[in-house]
Amino acid sequence: MNRVSKQDKLVMQFLQENFDSRFLDKVMPRISATANAGLVWILIACIMFMSNKYKDTSKILIKALLISTFVCNVVLKPLFGRVRPFDAIEGIESKIKEPHDGSFPSGHTMASFVAAMVIFCANPILGLIAFCLAFFIGLSRLYLLVHYPSDIIVGSWLGAFIGALSIFRFGKD
Repeated sequence: MNRVSKQDKLVMQFLQENFDSRFLDKVMPRISATANAGLVWILIACIMFMSNKYKDTSKILIKALLISTFVCNVVLKPLFGRVRPFDAIEGIESKIKEPHDGSFPSGHTMASFVAAMVIFCANPILGLIAFCLAFFIGLSRLYLLVHYPSDIIVGSWLGAFIGALSIFRFGKD
């Protein structure tokens, strides 16, 4: 999957050439960093665990995040080995410290949509807030030029699917 689609390449070049903002250059790395190692979602799971109402949901969330991490980082990234935009497209420079693993799919996005789906199934209002955060995390990865649009799209789909599957599987325990 080292081949970059024409659409992905065009979007990345468009972003590099047209979206340069000092404000976003400060905000987007912070948004992205909230999802480093799933930190924000693990923190939310810990807070939920302290609540009797959401204790079971927190356990499902942790299991779903572990499954997502395995699928993304142990199976898919090595399987596809997609080179990141800054290494594949001339003129593209990452706006943050360059990650060294594969680009496909976006692990930040995948974990975020896993968490958002699990949270949504427990509490739709909080889930919508989680989906908004997940969306902005995915967008931040694109803005920072460390992922292609297809990495983000597939990561969000797989994340939502793993989240729903985890609710179905572990929600019965």
